[in-house]
Amino acid sequence: MRRINLLPPEERRRGAVVAPRRGVVGILLILGALVVLIMVGVYVVYMVRLNNVEDQIADLDQQIAQQNARLAELSPYRDLQARLDAKKPVADGIVRTRFAWDEFLQGLAFVIPNTTALEGMTATASPINLEAPAEEPLSPPGAVTFTGVSLPRFENVSDFVVQMNTLRYLSNSTLTSAELDRETFARPAINFEVASELNTLVGESGTELRIEDGTPSEVPDEIPSDQASASASARAAEAQYANAGSGSRRR
Repeated sequence: MRRINLLPPEERRRGAVVAPRRGVVGILLILGALVVLIMVGVYVVYMVRLNNVEDQIADLDQQIAQQNARLAELSPYRDLQARLDAKKPVADGIVRTRFAWDEFLQGLAFVIPNTTALEGMTATASPINLEAPAEEPLSPPGAVTFTGVSLPRFENVSDFVVQMNTLRYLSNSTLTSAELDRETFARPAINFEVASELNTLVGESGTELRIEDGTPSEVPDEIPSDQASASASARAAEAQYANAGSGSRRR
């Protein structure tokens, strides 16, 4: 069936013009809607990123606050390194010129003859000297006095004096008194006193203050030579005394 347009010619032309305009307006509306959607999407993305950045800033602020609190706690130690550097020469000087009491007492335990026994010891080491040159003995030397008791033979006392001079820490050992005691003990004995000089060799025990633990290389693997020789001398003196005792019993 054929369509018949009953509109006047003027209305026909106006409808032909309005139809394209409506199409353009529709396209513009669609484009505007797309633009709005894109802007909303961009806004959402930037809001999410902004929230993430704000969270990171909050975390950083918290870390900064924690670090500031820690710095406040450590502030009393801020100049600790400077104070340590200032005191290190003094500490090194003390270490360099100190007397090795531990090694001295270990060596002393090896050289005391079995025929004698110590009752007391009074000792004073050389004064600390921060300016003392290395590998030289401190002056004046220290002093030590031994009091002891021995079996009733003066040779035993002389053996003690000789053994004291075998230690590298002692020199000029001298017998200051010796007296036979028949009343204190069940058997007669000799009370004696020996005086010696204490020698301190600068740097022998190290030149720097070590705070950390010592390395295995600093631990001696064997008895020092003077202690070994002193031990051998002590054993020889013990054997000599045993032979002398057996000879006296035969008489």
